[in-house]
Formats: sequence, structure tokens, C-alpha cells
Amino acid sequence: MADTIETWLPLLAELSHARGERRSLASIADQVGRSASYTQRAFARVVKESPKQYTRRLQLECAAVLLLTREDSVLDVALESGFESHEGFTRAFAAHFDKSPSAFRRDAVRSGLADAVRHAELLLHVGPCIGLFRTPLEPRKERTMNYDITLQDAPEMTVLYQEASCPHAAIAETLGRLLPAVFGYVTQNGIAMMGPPMTLYTHWGPGLVTMRGGLAVAPGSKGDGDTKAEVLPAGRLAVTIHTGPYDGLADAHAALETYVHEQGLEPNGPPREVYLTDPGEVPDPKDWKTQVAWPVA
Repeated sequence: MADTIETWLPLLAELSHARGERRSLASIADQVGRSASYTQRAFARVVKESPKQYTRRLQLECAAVLLLTREDSVLDVALESGFESHEGFTRAFAAHFDKSPSAFRRDAVRSGLADAVRHAELLLHVGPCIGLFRTPLEPRKERTMNYDITLQDAPEMTVLYQEASCPHAAIAETLGRLLPAVFGYVTQNGIAMMGPPMTLYTHWGPGLVTMRGGLAVAPGSKGDGDTKAEVLPAGRLAVTIHTGPYDGLADAHAALETYVHEQGLEPNGPPREVYLTDPGEVPDPKDWKTQVAWPVA
């Protein structure tokens, strides 16, 4: 098995769909046909977590969803999430979320049940591969895509983000740091997610790109430290959907730029990408969908 993200995506999809199951390194290595030591190194290099860290994190995030959406006891949640005892679960949960399961249930998503359910759905959707959004694949073959572009009225949106500047070639690596950091802040602080991961491009120069990787969250949410809050105003967006690997997103931006010029519109804010498909749930890159939008006046 080659050491590329494409070859690991089917396994990640399988692991993400079985969050409550504990998988040994030996069983994963046997599945991919490699030694345990090779599997450990390659998995960590590609996914940025060891197999044990990855499966344990999914167990804990699954448990967080159960705490938000059910009234089961903490012990029942622990057992359903693959833990063997209340004590072991509580220690692991507190280490990951910086609070006990009971405190998490008490403090999380105070804005109401509807937000809690939406947050839980997004936690399961976004969590498995939060560090892999925008990850480049093998060098792409030339492809052409016809983009259907529409003008849409977007509501006001609150976003928590972290910002960084980097060379064009380092966009994926940089987002691989920013998005997990924001996701961790949101989950640890019980803030309701309202949408999948997104990127705002505040500057796109020939050398460096400045971007904000983050998540749409409940109105009134506050940031802290490197994680900041921004309210995106309501307004018109020129919107299209890119289907396929992330390395084709430049084509979608080019199509939007042409459309904006031809329609006599003016750009009115940073372009954004919203990653609608989780690579951990849909392992075939040709099926990935990304919404690309340009605010216009």
C-alpha cells in the first residue's frame, strides 16, 4: 500500500462509521497488508494521529453526541461508546474535552435542543477527518468542469476561526492546523456548530495567501486567544458547487471571477470555501463537494 492519503481514505471511512468499536493496531495492519510498525508510521504521517489516537478520539466524540442527544447515564454512554468502565471513560473524556462528561452535558450548547441536535450531527460529520479538509491528492490530470453559478441571499453568520498566512503550496498543511484547533475549541467549550468547515481568503497574492479556517457557530459565540469570532454580514453571494478533489478548486474560483466580471458585479468580501463532504465518510475524491462563494455588491 502506497503511503498516500488516497490509499488510506477507505480505511478512515470504515473507522469513522464504527466509532464505538476498538480496533487494535494489529488488526488494522492486517487489513492493509503491512507490518504493525509500518502501519503506525504511515497512518500517523498521513492522518496526523496514530491509529490509537484516531479511534479513541472518535469514541470520545461519539460519546459527546450521546451526552447531548440522550438522557442515558454516563455509564451507559461509556459502555455504548466502547469503554469498559465509568472511571476510565471519565478520565479519557476529561483529558480530551477538559471537563467531565457530566459538566460537558450541563454546560454544552445552552442555546437549545435544536442547536444541540444540529451540533451533534455536525460533530459526527466533521470530526473524523477534520485535519484532512483541503488535503492535496496525487497530481491531477487536466479536467474541465462546467460550473452552474447562482446569486443567493446569505443570512448573517457567526464564524469562529484562526488566521494564518502561507505560500500557496502550504494551504492544505496550514488548514490542517487551523481547522482542528478551531474544532477542538468549539467542542471543548460546548459551542453549537451551525455548519461544516470553511475557509475565508482575506488576501490572495502571488507569493502568500492569508486565510481564516473555521466553523459557522451559534450567534453570540465568543473566541479566545488565537481563536477569534467574526460576524459575516448578510448579503448576496455568487455561488457554485465544485465536485471532485480539492486540487480543482482554483477552477471554481476562476469561473466565479469570470461570472462576477461579466455580470458587472463587484466583489464585496473574502471568497469562501465550505467543505460539504467529509473525506472520512466519502472516501472517493471524485464525489467530494465543496461550495465556493464570492460575496458581491
